Amino acid sequence: MSGTTKKILVANSKGGCGKTTIATNLAVAFANQGLKVSLLDCDRQASCLHWAEERDAQAPNVKTVANYHSADKLAEQIVHEQDNDSDVIIMDVTGRHTDASLFEEALKASDLVLIPMLASSLDIKAGKRFVADLMTHRVMRATPRPIGVIYNRAQNNSANKQRLEDFLRCLGVPVITEIKDSPVYVNAVEAGAGVIEMRENAAANKEYPAWRDIMLWIDRRASGRRELPRPIQAGRKTTRANPKQARIS
Repeated sequence: MSGTTKKILVANSKGGCGKTTIATNLAVAFANQGLKVSLLDCDRQASCLHWAEERDAQAPNVKTVANYHSADKLAEQIVHEQDNDSDVIIMDVTGRHTDASLFEEALKASDLVLIPMLASSLDIKAGKRFVADLMTHRVMRATPRPIGVIYNRAQNNSANKQRLEDFLRCLGVPVITEIKDSPVYVNAVEAGAGVIEMRENAAANKEYPAWRDIMLWIDRRASGRRELPRPIQAGRKTTRANPKQARIS
């Protein structure tokens, strides 16, 4: 990781894929470890800000700031958070087709990228395009960083999931874990909380292993113990993959 601050980009060009769900729950997970967390909301819908407005003042603090105005302002904010000893900076960003300069600035600043995806046919098609675009982006080609996919609202649709996993395997991009299609996540957003804070909720407890997997994956990448995905050149075709894949690689 660059410097002492973990900088995590949560991104996808497809709306409704669960970026805010991942970003807010990830911020809460780090905050509950006693770390100083900055959540930069770079999506004009400002969903993270709406979440933060509902957060209990007694809960571990997650500093949430709107940063969708320009790439320059995002860069300034990242420097500001680092100067103020933030341990973790999480950026919730849409794809580069929405705001190319803002996306590129967030990607340049990031140490790793998390991509939430749904398992429907339309979302998988959009997700494939986004991953391919990301892997051919000039920033990734110049300085590859770890990329991991998180299945959000996972349901039993093995055909769709298998097609996506085959595609990701060609690029060396792992599926980190699956987030279940559970109303507990909606409840958490409405309460300004994270599922790991809902200790009396049985459905929330069932989601703990998934968040442990995500935090473990981030920790391993932060320690530099695993190789990075190989960037692909623009226009290069992927090849058919070996059908064997681990859940976390």
